[in-house]
Amino acid sequence: MKKYLFLLFIIGFSLSACNEEKDMYQLSGQIEGLNNEELILQFITFNQITDIDTTTSGENGSYSFKGKVKEPGFYRISGNGKYWMIRMDNEKMKMNAKFDDDLLEEMEIIGSEKAIYFQEVIRFFIDKQNELAVYGQEFQNKQMAGASMEELKGIENSYLAAEASMKEELKEKAKLTDDPIAGIYLLSGINSAEDVEFVKGKLNDYSIIMPNSTYIVEMREKIKANEDAIAQQAAMEAASKKIDIGTIAPDFTQKTPQGADLSLSSLQGQVVLLDFWASWCKPCRLENPAIVAAYNKYKSKGFTVLSVSLDKERNAWMNAIAQDGLIWPNHASDLQFWNNAAAREYGVSSIPAAFLIDENGVIIGRDLRGNALEEKLAEVLG
Repeated sequence: MKKYLFLLFIIGFSLSACNEEKDMYQLSGQIEGLNNEELILQFITFNQITDIDTTTSGENGSYSFKGKVKEPGFYRISGNGKYWMIRMDNEKMKMNAKFDDDLLEEMEIIGSEKAIYFQEVIRFFIDKQNELAVYGQEFQNKQMAGASMEELKGIENSYLAAEASMKEELKEKAKLTDDPIAGIYLLSGINSAEDVEFVKGKLNDYSIIMPNSTYIVEMREKIKANEDAIAQQAAMEAASKKIDIGTIAPDFTQKTPQGADLSLSSLQGQVVLLDFWASWCKPCRLENPAIVAAYNKYKSKGFTVLSVSLDKERNAWMNAIAQDGLIWPNHASDLQFWNNAAAREYGVSSIPAAFLIDENGVIIGRDLRGNALEEKLAEVLG
C-alpha cells in the first residue's frame, strides 16, 4: 500500500511541475550585436514601462529569460540603448535578432504564431507611418521653396487621404484578428472621434477574453478623458455664447482667501471688472499692472474689481495677490483649477478673461486690455 501511495505522490508532483512549466514563459535566442550585455525584459503599457527580469547575453549574443508574466501583452527586450517589442504570454518561444549599429536588420520568432503575427502588425504600422512621413517632408520642402497655397493644399489633402485609408485598414485588421493583444495594438492607431464607438465595441469584445487587461482599462480611461474634455469644451462654448455684451451677468458665490462667501451680486451698484486669472498664468500677471492702474484711477467713481483665481493652492494665490499689489478687497476662488465653477459658468477656456459689468449687472465689455479698459471706464464713469 505504501508503494502505491509513493507512486501517487511522484505522479502528482510530476503533474504539478508540468503545470508550473506551462504557466511560465521561456524566452531565449541569439542577438547578434549584443554580446556580453545586460538585457532587460520590460512590460509595456500605454502609460508606463516596467522592468520584470534581467539577464546577461553570452559571447555570441545568446540569452534566456524564464519566469511568469501577469498578463499577455506588449513586452520588449532592452540592452545598450537598443530595444524591440514583442508580443508575449506565459509560453515557450525563441526570438533571434541581428543589429547593425542601432538598426534592427533582422528578426525571427519561433514557437508562437501570435507573436509572429504581432510583428507583421508592427511592420504594417512602420510602413504606413513612413508613407505619411513622405507627405510631411514633401510639404515642408515645397513650403520652403515658396510653393503656392494651392499646391500645399494638394499635398495636405493627399496626406489626409492616406491617413484615412490607413485607419480603415487598421479597422479591418482589428475586425479580422483573433488575438486581442494585436487588436488592441491596432486600435491604438485609431484615435479620431468619429471612430470611438468602433473602438469601444472592440474593447467590449476583448474584455470578454481578457477581463482584467491593463490595456483595456487604460484605453477606456483615455476615451473617457477625451469625451469629458470634448463635453467640457462644448459646454464652455455654449456658455460663452450666452455670456455676451448686453446680457445679465450670472451671479455666483465663491470663497475669499479668508474663507468667507463672496458673491458677484453683492457688488451690484458698482461698475465691476470680473477678472479670471491665476498665479501660474504669466499673461495674467503681465496684465495685472494695467488693472491696478485702472482701479486706482476710477475706484473713487464707483469702479471695483472682482478677481476670480483658477489656482489650486491657496498659498500660491495669496502670494500672487501680494506680489502684484492687487489691493481691491474682492478676491474669490474655489481652488478647482480649470474646473472653477464660475469660470465654467462664464465659458472661460483661456485666461486672462475679463467681463466689465455695469451697476445694474449688465455686461458692457469683454476682455478689455490695457488702454482699452481705461477708455471704456472713462466713457462709463467720466
